Amino acid sequence: MMQRVGLTPKQRQLLTFIERYAAANDGVPPSYDEMRVGVGLRSKSGIGRMLDALVERGHIRRLSGRSRGIELLATPAGLALSALTQARIRNLADRAGTSPNAFLSAVLDAHGDRP
Repeated sequence: MMQRVGLTPKQRQLLTFIERYAAANDGVPPSYDEMRVGVGLRSKSGIGRMLDALVERGHIRRLSGRSRGIELLATPAGLALSALTQARIRNLADRAGTSPNAFLSAVLDAHGDRP
């Protein structure tokens, strides 16, 4: 089992972009070019390296042989939480300008509560 460890700000930005894009497009993840533009990189190879890091840290899985082959994996936001707690997390994440998953990852990193 892969451990979920901290993300760099750019990796967190990419993860948030992928989550928001997929949520807005019926679960379809973005293409490399859409990710490149979405996080402001010049090359697709930089996206590849960041995706490798997200795989290593347990946030995504790559689906080989498939176009847009990215699967978001369960993160702390996937825990069984009350509707009120989920709403509070979404609200805080929105105010921070990130996704609930990336927000919870940042909080855990800041408090050293990572496995």
